[in-house]
Amino acid sequence: MMLLTMLRPGESNSIKKITGREATHKHLANLGFTIGTSITIISELNGSFIVDVRDSRIAIDKSMASHILV
Repeated sequence: MMLLTMLRPGESNSIKKITGREATHKHLANLGFTIGTSITIISELNGSFIVDVRDSRIAIDKSMASHILV
């Protein structure tokens, strides 16, 4: 496993684990980030990531992305 932040734009993987508080888990689940879901990095700029998850493009910051292990 590795942090989502270690993927480069264009790379895909599946979510293996989500760390952090319960509120973090709920927030990410509401956005579609659940274990087993495929995720692709679209772009990264100044610590913010645009990701494709469940056919939606979502922007998350580096601190939130660091809770997602792929």
